[in-house]
Amino acid sequence: MSHTIHFYDDLIPTVLSGDKTITIRSQTGRRYQPGMRLEVLRHSDGERVAEIEVVDVKNIHFQDLNDSHAVQEHMKLAELRELIQQIYPDI
Repeated sequence: MSHTIHFYDDLIPTVLSGDKTITIRSQTGRRYQPGMRLEVLRHSDGERVAEIEVVDVKNIHFQDLNDSHAVQEHMKLAELRELIQQIYPDI
């Protein structure tokens, strides 16, 4: 499998449990397409921890994030916005 996606270590448990059902990426995430199977790699050490399938890809602007997105990320909306701003400070 040649397609990978990295997640920060603290997000891995929610990916593995199925509680985290979406991921929000910068425009570089556009390379992911429905039907792709991805190796999930831990950010800190690159260890493969799972395999997932991309079901859907949607474009969304930061200001349009809502509680529905947060629930799918297994977070509160304020936490989600803060995390995204930490990862993408220029957003």
